[in-house]
Parts: sequence; C-alpha cells; structure tokens
Amino acid sequence: MVSFDVDGTLFRKAALHQAAGALGIREEWDAIDERLDLRGITLRERLESHYRLLQGIRLDHILREVFKVEVIKNIREAVNKLREHGIRVVLLTDLPDFLCVDLAERFGFDGHIASKVGIRMGIVEGDIEPLADKSLGLQEYCSERSIPLSGCVHVGDGVNDVPVFQIVGYSIALNAQNKEVDVSASHCMETCDLLDVYRHLQPFL
Repeated sequence: MVSFDVDGTLFRKAALHQAAGALGIREEWDAIDERLDLRGITLRERLESHYRLLQGIRLDHILREVFKVEVIKNIREAVNKLREHGIRVVLLTDLPDFLCVDLAERFGFDGHIASKVGIRMGIVEGDIEPLADKSLGLQEYCSERSIPLSGCVHVGDGVNDVPVFQIVGYSIALNAQNKEVDVSASHCMETCDLLDVYRHLQPFL
C-alpha cells in the first residue's frame, strides 16, 4: 500500500488555510495557528478548533474554495500507475474526511485515513474526531485489513509525517521544507510531478 499526505504534498499549499479567507474565517483560523505556535494548545485542540469554525458552512462552498488551490501535476496518472501493480493507494491526512472523499473521486484513490467531521444536509455539522496522530490512524487501518506496515510506503512533507515514516517499510519526503522531515525519510525528493514518485518506486514494485 502507498499512502499520500495531502497538504503540501498533493495540494501545493495548505488547502483549508487558503480557503479560509473566502469562507470568512481567516482571522479566527490564523489565531488558532498562533496559539499552537505558542504551545498554548495541542495539535488535537488546534484541529478541533479549526473544524468547529467550519460548522454551519455549506460543504459545496468549502469544496469550491479548496479546489481552487493548486495541486501537484499528474496525480491521477501516478495513482493509476500504482494501482496497475495491484497496489492500494490511499490518502493519509489530518484534514477532514469530506475533503478526502472528494479527492478520491477526483483522482482515483482507493480510500482515506483522515479526521472525521460530520455533514448533515450538505452542511458541516456534528461530531469532530481529529486525527492528531497519523501513525495511529495508519496502524488501525492496516490492522483492520491485515496489511503489514512493512509493506507500506508513505509520501509526505510535514513534521506530522515523521511518526508515519518511522513505522512504514519505506518513506519519501516530498518537497519538504524541514530538515527533520528529510532526514527521517528513506528518500527525499523535490518535484512538481507526482509521476516522479511512481518512477522512483517502480523498481521496487
């Protein structure tokens, strides 16, 4: 199985942060980020607070703004190439699951591991279960499907990908801006084309 981070990996910038301005919540969104930077809240609290800001907003409005954000080239092509080898390709992110559902349909992913945010009648509403530790999410997903972690590859760019890098068989730091991320991965690369990730993995497939 190959899992891909979303923000900074598939989306070139943080998607919901980019959308927050048009959604009228940028000031509150940034204030929450500042509290995290000052260690006034935990990552879990940050995610919960961010996703509470989305409550009451129509899902189609959020998705319209999110998908204005630039994505890396050839996502569907890379996903299709991996799937031709019989490999499951999933999203692994702390973003809301409703974004992943749309991404999976758009680019052909087999599934997702993500934060859970309720939707009712097309509006963000209900329970929030943030995925503050992506490594735990991946372990649960693989355990339920009898997929060995040693047979997994993860591609990501952020500090929150490092715990995932530590438990999978192979990892790629893609366009990472943090040295900790690069040195934690099996391989690091910079590219604007996701097919380069497939080409790198192809000899192992």
